[in-house]
Amino acid sequence: MKSWLKILIGLGAGILVGAIMGPKAQIFQVFGKAFIYLLTMLVLLIIFSSLIVGICHIHDPKKLGRIGIKTLSFYVLTTILAASLGVFLVNAFAPGVGLELSVKAEPIGSANWNLADFFLSLIPSNPFASFANGNVLQVIIFAIFLAIAIIYSKEKAQPLLKLMESVAHTMHTLTHFVMTLAPYGVFALMAATIGTIGWKIIVPLAKFLFIIYGACFFQLFVVFTLCLKYLGKVRVVPFFKGMKDAILLAFTTSSSAATLPVSLECTQKHLGISADISGFVLSLGSTINMNGTAIGQAVSAIFIAQAYGIEVTVIQMVLLVFISLVAAIGTAGISGSGLIMLSLVLQVMGLPLEGIALVAGVDRLRDMIASVVNVLGDAVAALIVAKGEKEIDVSTYNRATWLESDI
Repeated sequence: MKSWLKILIGLGAGILVGAIMGPKAQIFQVFGKAFIYLLTMLVLLIIFSSLIVGICHIHDPKKLGRIGIKTLSFYVLTTILAASLGVFLVNAFAPGVGLELSVKAEPIGSANWNLADFFLSLIPSNPFASFANGNVLQVIIFAIFLAIAIIYSKEKAQPLLKLMESVAHTMHTLTHFVMTLAPYGVFALMAATIGTIGWKIIVPLAKFLFIIYGACFFQLFVVFTLCLKYLGKVRVVPFFKGMKDAILLAFTTSSSAATLPVSLECTQKHLGISADISGFVLSLGSTINMNGTAIGQAVSAIFIAQAYGIEVTVIQMVLLVFISLVAAIGTAGISGSGLIMLSLVLQVMGLPLEGIALVAGVDRLRDMIASVVNVLGDAVAALIVAKGEKEIDVSTYNRATWLESDI
């Protein structure tokens, strides 16, 4: 039986068992968390080694700069578009209007957050501490600097580059081992999630979730489709066929970071994108490109404002779009981290932090579709960059099927 089908069966069985057992399904939580921990243990070394190898194999500094500019431009533009879409839809449907909630504490301002501290936090003063603390942004910064140093060191740094290539290959092999547990991990995660959340609590927030899912589907099937067709100049359907394993894993784990190893496999083996391009673009995107997260942050903030009867001006909405961009960049790419960054958004917007409780109950359901958008956004960027640099095997891309899977 194909791997993707096993995962799909695990997903369906988990939903069924969670609905039947209710809160008792929490007994599966430990197994689901164990699976996520196994995936996340791969992430830092995969990002570190793939980024270094990808940069070092792009020998031309002009080409490296060109790829970097293309990648960052795509990430920023699509994230701003995603947040703007979320703001538009939540204002159009107004899911929080009529709740008429009140809060005892005064709304919290932006005194506890400043841009200087954020940028300073990106600098890895101790790279070993960055690894130990799981600070992905700092690891990426260090990897970029180290890769540039390897390029300029030329022959003397080749042993280090060979080591990084070996690490990258070994981590991909380890990914295959871990993914054999995917059907069981997915089953445990879904059973525990449905058992905890239940169905009744979803009803009052159905409109909120409908808006987020609607915005995410628009991003997936309109924005990304247009990007693939007119920027990548490729057929659209093979893209979704080739990324099916990553889609399933992102949806069930709610973690774009944990999905990175599988995304790299999908883009290289099924989409035909070169390892250098996919390693660079996806490693960078797994932390700073969060289209789905930006949608969630924007919709959640306006929803909370509506629930508390707080009017949000047009200028504040524009500010919200850019704050959502910053918050999306700062999100760790792991399940549940969106709520942490939502507190930043609420502080900057002067909205009550108590509002987080409104969306926390369905955060997992929101995070599932957001992670899919995050992961596919990275893959779309990699494809567009690879097509522009002529580093994609189009015949491999066009051969992608729903059934074939190497993971």
